[in-house]
Amino acid sequence: MISLTLLCGLLGLLFGSFANVCVYRIPRRESIAMPGSHCPACNHAIGPLDNIPVLSWLLLRGRCRHCQSQIAWRYPLLEILMGLSWAGLAWHYGPVPELVMALALFFLLWVLSFIDLETGLLPDVLTLPGIALGLLFSWWLGDWRAAVIGAIAGYALFWLVNRLFLLLSGREGMGYGDFKLLAMLGAFLGWQALPFIILVSSVIGVVVGTLFLWLSRRGLRAEIPFGPYLAGAGMIWLLWGDAILQWYLTTSGMQG
Repeated sequence: MISLTLLCGLLGLLFGSFANVCVYRIPRRESIAMPGSHCPACNHAIGPLDNIPVLSWLLLRGRCRHCQSQIAWRYPLLEILMGLSWAGLAWHYGPVPELVMALALFFLLWVLSFIDLETGLLPDVLTLPGIALGLLFSWWLGDWRAAVIGAIAGYALFWLVNRLFLLLSGREGMGYGDFKLLAMLGAFLGWQALPFIILVSSVIGVVVGTLFLWLSRRGLRAEIPFGPYLAGAGMIWLLWGDAILQWYLTTSGMQG
């Protein structure tokens, strides 16, 4: 178990480096394969020794070796988050097929969250293949019917809420990327996860959004990314959904 955890943690650091490439290039419609890693400021190629996750950023003190431009804090942060979360998933699941699904979902959720935070976008190039991948995993591992219902219901629920908000306020309340992200979570986790994800993400969104609006003084028309809240709620359900459902059934008296 310890060796698997360490292996997944190291792989998470490496995939975290690749995730940074995705976060930077996908919104700009650039290839994630070519060219190789380079400084966004001076376009100088980044050598292997300067491309070691986290360590290179620390040794370079967060600056490009060639032009001394500052390297965003997002690079080591995303690498650390991916490494720690992948290690945690390995410890939680152990050597079972579900671990592969969990690693893939967390990778997608971290990348989508950071893209949404930086650009306000949830690209179709990630969410739509993510829906297909979730359905494939569900067909391989468990109840594919719950996954299909989850994908359809996830999109439909937010679409209906958005239509209602548009009728009442004259403007849309969320982007279509949020619909597709919830559909992706429904495909991976099944329709049973949707009530929890919607409730938890909404509560967190209200609290954080209210605090943000108060601190920034930008008014009620400020656009706040909702994707990270959905992603966070989905991560919680993936890890502890069964325990949460069991607790609910017990406390509500639905189980004897």
